[in-house]
Amino acid sequence: MRRTFLFAALAGVLLAQPNPTANWSSTQKEQFLLTADIGQAELAGKGITKSEKAVLTLNGVTHGAHIQSIDVYQPLFKGKDGSQEQDFKDSWKFNVAAYRLAKLLNLTNMVPVSVSRVVEGKASSIDWWVDDVLMDERERIDKNIAPPDAARWRTQMDTIRVFDQLIYNMDRSQENLLITKNWDVWMIDHTRAFRKWTALRNPAAITHCTPDLLHALKKLQRGEVVRQLGEFLTDAEIDGMMARRDLIVAKLEGRGDGTSVSGRQPASSTATKTLSKSAGH
Repeated sequence: MRRTFLFAALAGVLLAQPNPTANWSSTQKEQFLLTADIGQAELAGKGITKSEKAVLTLNGVTHGAHIQSIDVYQPLFKGKDGSQEQDFKDSWKFNVAAYRLAKLLNLTNMVPVSVSRVVEGKASSIDWWVDDVLMDERERIDKNIAPPDAARWRTQMDTIRVFDQLIYNMDRSQENLLITKNWDVWMIDHTRAFRKWTALRNPAAITHCTPDLLHALKKLQRGEVVRQLGEFLTDAEIDGMMARRDLIVAKLEGRGDGTSVSGRQPASSTATKTLSKSAGH
Protein backbone atom coordinates (compact mmCIF):
# COMPACT_ATOMS: atom_id res chain seq x y z
CA MET A 1 0.00 0.00 0.00
CA ARG A 2 1.39 3.38 -1.05
CA ARG A 3 0.68 5.84 1.74
CA THR A 4 0.52 9.63 1.67
CA PHE A 5 2.34 11.05 4.65
CA LEU A 6 0.42 14.24 5.48
CA PHE A 7 -3.09 14.81 4.31
CA ALA A 8 -4.47 18.32 4.18
CA ALA A 9 -6.86 18.35 7.14
CA LEU A 10 -4.32 16.93 9.56
CA ALA A 11 -1.44 18.97 8.21
CA GLY A 12 -3.29 22.20 8.92
CA VAL A 13 -3.80 21.24 12.55
CA LEU A 14 -0.21 20.13 13.10
CA LEU A 15 1.24 23.28 11.57
CA ALA A 16 -1.00 25.50 13.65
CA GLN A 17 0.05 24.20 17.06
CA PRO A 18 2.54 21.92 18.83
CA ASN A 19 1.67 18.24 18.76
CA PRO A 20 0.00 17.51 22.14
CA THR A 21 0.34 13.75 21.60
CA ALA A 22 4.12 13.76 21.10
CA ASN A 23 4.85 12.25 24.52
CA TRP A 24 1.79 10.04 24.85
CA SER A 25 2.21 6.45 25.98
CA SER A 26 0.93 3.54 23.94
CA THR A 27 -1.95 3.17 26.40
CA GLN A 28 -2.99 6.80 25.89
CA LYS A 29 -2.89 6.34 22.12
CA GLU A 30 -4.98 3.17 22.39
CA GLN A 31 -7.66 4.97 24.40
CA PHE A 32 -7.69 7.84 21.94
CA LEU A 33 -8.16 5.54 18.95
CA LEU A 34 -10.91 3.62 20.76
CA THR A 35 -12.94 6.63 21.87
CA ALA A 36 -12.22 9.64 19.65
CA ASP A 37 -14.75 10.91 17.14
CA ILE A 38 -13.87 9.81 13.62
CA GLY A 39 -14.01 12.56 11.02
CA GLN A 40 -14.61 12.18 7.33
CA ALA A 41 -12.37 9.48 5.86
CA GLU A 42 -10.68 9.35 2.46
CA LEU A 43 -8.69 6.71 0.62
CA ALA A 44 -5.23 6.30 2.13
CA GLY A 45 -3.30 5.71 -1.08
CA LYS A 46 -2.78 3.41 -4.04
CA GLY A 47 -3.22 0.10 -2.24
CA ILE A 48 -5.77 -2.47 -3.34
CA THR A 49 -7.33 -2.91 0.12
CA LYS A 50 -9.16 0.45 -0.03
CA SER A 51 -7.85 1.47 3.37
CA GLU A 52 -8.74 4.93 4.61
CA LYS A 53 -7.20 7.83 6.47
CA ALA A 54 -9.20 9.96 8.87
CA VAL A 55 -8.80 12.72 11.42
CA LEU A 56 -9.86 11.74 14.95
CA THR A 57 -10.80 14.26 17.64
CA LEU A 58 -11.24 13.90 21.41
CA ASN A 59 -11.43 16.70 23.99
CA GLY A 60 -9.89 19.17 21.59
CA VAL A 61 -7.00 16.88 20.63
CA THR A 62 -6.74 15.90 16.98
CA HIS A 63 -4.67 13.19 15.31
CA GLY A 64 -4.66 11.11 12.16
CA ALA A 65 -5.50 7.43 11.89
CA HIS A 66 -5.32 4.68 9.30
CA ILE A 67 -8.45 2.53 9.00
CA GLN A 68 -8.63 -0.92 7.39
CA SER A 69 -11.65 -3.22 7.28
CA ILE A 70 -10.53 -5.81 4.71
CA ASP A 71 -11.09 -9.43 5.78
CA VAL A 72 -10.59 -11.83 2.87
CA TYR A 73 -9.93 -15.57 2.73
CA GLN A 74 -9.18 -17.68 -0.34
CA PRO A 75 -8.24 -21.41 -0.25
CA LEU A 76 -5.87 -20.79 -3.16
CA PHE A 77 -4.77 -17.33 -4.21
CA LYS A 78 -3.22 -17.01 -7.66
CA GLY A 79 -1.13 -14.01 -8.62
CA LYS A 80 -0.95 -12.50 -12.07
CA ASP A 81 2.66 -13.67 -12.32
CA GLY A 82 1.64 -17.31 -11.86
CA SER A 83 2.63 -17.52 -8.20
CA GLN A 84 0.17 -18.83 -5.67
CA GLU A 85 -0.51 -19.09 -1.95
CA GLN A 86 -2.59 -21.64 -0.07
CA ASP A 87 -4.98 -20.50 2.66
CA PHE A 88 -4.56 -16.87 1.68
CA LYS A 89 -5.76 -14.22 4.13
CA ASP A 90 -5.78 -10.44 3.95
CA SER A 91 -7.28 -9.16 7.20
CA TRP A 92 -7.44 -6.06 9.37
CA LYS A 93 -7.17 -8.41 12.37
CA PHE A 94 -3.48 -8.93 11.69
CA ASN A 95 -2.75 -5.22 12.18
CA VAL A 96 -4.00 -5.45 15.76
CA ALA A 97 -2.24 -8.78 16.30
CA ALA A 98 1.06 -7.32 15.05
CA TYR A 99 0.80 -4.39 17.46
CA ARG A 100 -0.08 -6.61 20.41
CA LEU A 101 2.83 -8.89 19.58
CA ALA A 102 5.09 -5.83 19.36
CA LYS A 103 3.99 -4.94 22.89
CA LEU A 104 5.04 -8.38 24.13
CA LEU A 105 8.42 -7.94 22.42
CA ASN A 106 8.95 -4.33 23.53
CA LEU A 107 8.83 -3.11 19.92
CA THR A 108 6.14 -0.43 20.26
CA ASN A 109 8.74 2.06 19.05
CA MET A 110 8.60 0.36 15.64
CA VAL A 111 4.97 -0.81 15.22
CA PRO A 112 2.22 1.83 15.47
CA VAL A 113 -0.59 1.43 17.99
CA SER A 114 -3.51 -0.48 16.48
CA VAL A 115 -6.92 -1.17 18.00
CA SER A 116 -10.07 -3.01 17.00
CA ARG A 117 -13.16 -0.86 16.49
CA VAL A 118 -16.38 -0.91 14.51
CA VAL A 119 -16.34 1.85 11.89
CA GLU A 120 -19.52 2.52 9.90
CA GLY A 121 -20.84 -0.92 10.82
CA LYS A 122 -17.65 -2.80 9.85
CA ALA A 123 -15.12 -4.38 12.19
CA SER A 124 -11.84 -2.59 11.50
CA SER A 125 -8.35 -1.86 12.69
CA ILE A 126 -7.54 1.76 13.50
CA ASP A 127 -3.82 2.52 13.48
CA TRP A 128 -2.04 5.56 14.85
CA TRP A 129 -0.86 7.73 11.96
CA VAL A 130 2.93 7.96 12.21
CA ASP A 131 4.12 11.49 12.91
CA ASP A 132 7.04 13.35 11.33
CA VAL A 133 7.51 10.99 8.39
CA LEU A 134 10.40 12.04 6.20
CA MET A 135 10.10 9.35 3.53
CA ASP A 136 9.46 5.67 3.02
CA GLU A 137 12.12 3.09 2.25
CA ARG A 138 11.38 3.12 -1.48
CA GLU A 139 12.02 6.85 -1.68
CA ARG A 140 15.22 6.50 0.35
CA ILE A 141 16.53 3.86 -2.04
CA ASP A 142 15.39 5.72 -5.16
CA LYS A 143 17.17 8.87 -4.00
CA ASN A 144 20.22 6.93 -2.73
CA ILE A 145 20.03 8.54 0.72
CA ALA A 146 22.35 6.98 3.28
CA PRO A 147 21.20 6.74 6.92
CA PRO A 148 23.13 9.15 9.17
CA ASP A 149 23.91 6.38 11.69
CA ALA A 150 24.75 3.19 9.81
CA ALA A 151 25.03 1.01 12.91
CA ARG A 152 21.65 2.10 14.27
CA TRP A 153 20.10 1.56 10.85
CA ARG A 154 21.46 -1.99 10.65
CA THR A 155 20.04 -2.75 14.09
CA GLN A 156 16.60 -1.55 13.02
CA MET A 157 16.76 -3.59 9.81
CA ASP A 158 17.80 -6.69 11.76
CA THR A 159 14.80 -6.20 14.06
CA ILE A 160 12.45 -5.82 11.11
CA ARG A 161 13.73 -9.02 9.50
CA VAL A 162 13.27 -10.97 12.74
CA PHE A 163 9.77 -9.59 13.26
CA ASP A 164 8.72 -10.33 9.69
CA GLN A 165 9.96 -13.92 9.87
CA LEU A 166 8.20 -14.37 13.20
CA ILE A 167 4.84 -13.22 11.80
CA TYR A 168 5.43 -14.74 8.33
CA ASN A 169 4.81 -11.38 6.70
CA MET A 170 3.89 -11.65 3.02
CA ASP A 171 3.84 -7.90 2.37
CA ARG A 172 6.88 -6.07 3.69
CA SER A 173 7.07 -3.75 0.71
CA GLN A 174 9.41 -0.77 0.81
CA GLU A 175 6.40 1.53 1.08
CA ASN A 176 5.45 -0.23 4.31
CA LEU A 177 8.59 1.00 6.06
CA LEU A 178 8.23 4.62 7.11
CA ILE A 179 11.25 6.68 8.11
CA THR A 180 10.78 9.67 10.42
CA LYS A 181 12.91 12.79 10.50
CA ASN A 182 14.79 11.26 13.47
CA TRP A 183 15.51 8.18 11.34
CA ASP A 184 13.25 5.91 13.35
CA VAL A 185 11.81 3.17 11.14
CA TRP A 186 8.16 2.15 11.54
CA MET A 187 6.60 -1.06 10.22
CA ILE A 188 3.05 -0.55 8.93
CA ASP A 189 0.31 -2.58 7.23
CA HIS A 190 0.40 -6.20 8.43
CA THR A 191 -2.83 -7.47 6.85
CA ARG A 192 -0.99 -10.26 4.99
CA ALA A 193 0.90 -11.76 7.90
CA PHE A 194 0.49 -14.49 10.53
CA ARG A 195 0.40 -17.47 8.21
CA LYS A 196 0.00 -20.84 9.92
CA TRP A 197 3.17 -22.34 8.43
CA THR A 198 5.66 -23.69 10.98
CA ALA A 199 8.70 -23.07 8.75
CA LEU A 200 10.37 -19.70 8.29
CA ARG A 201 9.58 -17.95 5.05
CA ASN A 202 13.25 -17.05 4.55
CA PRO A 203 15.66 -18.56 7.10
CA ALA A 204 18.57 -16.64 5.57
CA ALA A 205 16.98 -13.35 6.72
CA ILE A 206 17.79 -14.22 10.34
CA THR A 207 21.36 -13.09 11.00
CA HIS A 208 21.53 -10.73 13.97
CA CYS A 209 19.34 -9.61 16.85
CA THR A 210 19.67 -7.26 19.81
CA PRO A 211 20.08 -8.99 23.19
CA ASP A 212 16.85 -7.39 24.39
CA LEU A 213 14.83 -8.75 21.49
CA LEU A 214 16.37 -12.21 21.81
CA HIS A 215 15.48 -12.21 25.51
CA ALA A 216 11.90 -11.15 24.72
CA LEU A 217 11.58 -13.88 22.08
CA LYS A 218 12.77 -16.52 24.52
CA LYS A 219 10.32 -15.30 27.18
CA LEU A 220 7.35 -15.44 24.79
CA GLN A 221 4.85 -17.96 26.14
CA ARG A 222 1.97 -19.45 24.18
CA GLY A 223 -0.48 -18.80 27.00
CA GLU A 224 0.28 -15.09 27.01
CA VAL A 225 0.14 -14.97 23.22
CA VAL A 226 -3.32 -16.55 23.32
CA ARG A 227 -4.48 -14.03 25.92
CA GLN A 228 -3.23 -11.06 23.97
CA LEU A 229 -3.66 -12.16 20.34
CA GLY A 230 -6.18 -15.01 20.50
CA GLU A 231 -9.08 -12.74 19.56
CA PHE A 232 -7.43 -12.10 16.21
CA LEU A 233 -5.51 -15.30 15.41
CA THR A 234 -6.54 -18.94 15.07
CA ASP A 235 -4.90 -21.71 17.09
CA ALA A 236 -3.05 -22.85 13.97
CA GLU A 237 -1.71 -19.34 13.34
CA ILE A 238 -0.46 -19.10 16.92
CA ASP A 239 1.09 -22.58 16.73
CA GLY A 240 2.87 -21.60 13.53
CA MET A 241 4.25 -18.42 15.08
CA MET A 242 5.52 -20.23 18.16
CA ALA A 243 7.25 -22.84 15.96
CA ARG A 244 8.90 -20.06 13.97
CA ARG A 245 9.96 -18.42 17.22
CA ASP A 246 11.81 -21.61 18.14
CA LEU A 247 13.60 -21.65 14.79
CA ILE A 248 14.57 -17.99 15.06
CA VAL A 249 15.94 -18.33 18.58
CA ALA A 250 17.82 -21.51 17.70
CA LYS A 251 19.49 -19.89 14.71
CA LEU A 252 20.43 -16.75 16.63
CA GLU A 253 21.95 -18.94 19.35
CA GLY A 254 23.80 -21.14 16.86
CA ARG A 255 21.67 -24.22 17.56
CA GLY A 256 20.08 -24.45 14.12
CA ASP A 257 20.09 -23.12 10.60
CA GLY A 258 16.55 -21.75 10.56
CA THR A 259 15.10 -24.94 9.14
CA SER A 260 15.65 -27.21 12.15
CA VAL A 261 16.55 -27.07 15.83
CA SER A 262 19.40 -29.34 16.97
CA GLY A 263 18.76 -31.67 14.07
CA ARG A 264 14.99 -31.74 14.55
CA GLN A 265 13.09 -31.01 11.35
CA PRO A 266 10.00 -28.78 11.79
CA ALA A 267 6.68 -29.59 10.18
CA SER A 268 6.45 -28.81 6.49
CA SER A 269 4.64 -25.61 5.54
CA THR A 270 3.14 -27.18 2.36
CA ALA A 271 3.32 -23.72 0.79
CA THR A 272 5.76 -24.56 -1.97
CA LYS A 273 5.42 -21.36 -3.93
CA THR A 274 4.05 -18.28 -2.24
CA LEU A 275 3.08 -14.88 -3.45
CA SER A 276 4.85 -11.79 -2.17
CA LYS A 277 4.10 -8.21 -3.06
CA SER A 278 7.32 -7.09 -1.44
CA ALA A 279 10.92 -6.96 -2.50
CA GLY A 280 12.29 -8.21 0.78
CA HIS A 281 12.53 -10.69 3.54
